[in-house]
Amino acid sequence: MNWMDPVWRDWLLTWPLLLFFFAIGQELRMEISRHTDRRHLIAPVLAALGGMTVPALIYLGLSLFTTAPKSGWGIPMATDLPFVLIALAIFPSHMQRTLRIFLLALAIADDIGSILVLGVVTSSQGGIHPTILGAALGLLWGARGFVIMKKIGYFVALPIFLVASVSTTFEFSWKAVKNPLVWDLIVSRTVGKPIGIILGATLGYVILRMRHEHAMRLKMRELVIAGFIASLGLDVALIFANVALQSSAEKSLAIMGIFLTIPVSIVGVLFARYFLTRATAA
Repeated sequence: MNWMDPVWRDWLLTWPLLLFFFAIGQELRMEISRHTDRRHLIAPVLAALGGMTVPALIYLGLSLFTTAPKSGWGIPMATDLPFVLIALAIFPSHMQRTLRIFLLALAIADDIGSILVLGVVTSSQGGIHPTILGAALGLLWGARGFVIMKKIGYFVALPIFLVASVSTTFEFSWKAVKNPLVWDLIVSRTVGKPIGIILGATLGYVILRMRHEHAMRLKMRELVIAGFIASLGLDVALIFANVALQSSAEKSLAIMGIFLTIPVSIVGVLFARYFLTRATAA
C-alpha cells in the first residue's frame, strides 16, 4: 500500500526540482563563463548522448532474447543529477573539482535529451519538463542570488525529491526479482551508462584534440568514475516506466528493476571510490 498519494508523489518528483535545477543552471552558467571556448562542452554533451544511447541499445538487444517488453528501452537512459551530486560527495575534494563541471554539463544534457525522447514517445508528456525549465532559467538568470537559491535547491527541493522517490511501492518477491524485465533494466543501465559515457567523451576529445590539462578533459580513470556515478537514475526512469509500459504488472516489475539498479550502481561507485582513487593516490 502506498503511503503517499500518487498525484502528490508525481508532483513532488517533478516540480520541486525546478528550484534545484535553477540553482544548478546558475552554477553551470558560472562555470561555463570561465571557459572562453564553448566547444569544450562538446565532450560532456557527447558523453550524455552516449550514456543515453548505449543503455537503450543494450536493453533492446536483451529484449530480443527475453520476454521483457521492447517499449521499455527508454527507462535506463536518464541520469539523476541529485543522486550524481550526492555520490560525488564521497570522493576526495580535488577529484570533486575535476568531475563536478563535467558531470553538471553531462547530467543536464542527459536530462534534457531524456525528457525530449519521452515527449516524442508519448504525447501525454509533452511540454517543457520542470528540470529543463529550471536549468534554462538558471542559465539565463546567471549568478544573482545564487547562494540563496543553492540553499533552497539543496536543503528544501532535494530532500522533498528524495522523500517522494522512496515513497513508490511495488510488489516484491523473489520470483519477480528473477523476471527478465528487472535484469534487463539493471544490466542495461549499470553496464551501458559507463560504456556510453566513456565512448561519447572519448569521441569528443578526439574531435577537439583536447589537451589533458584542460578542465573538461578527464583521464580514463576519471571517466570510469563519472560513468559509474552517472548510472544512478530514478525520477525520469519512473516517469518513462509509467507511460511506456502497458500493464500494471510490467510497471511494477520495471519499478523494482529501477530501484534494484540503485544499490548495484552504488556498489560500482564505491568500487570506483576505493580502487580508482587508491590508484590515483599511489
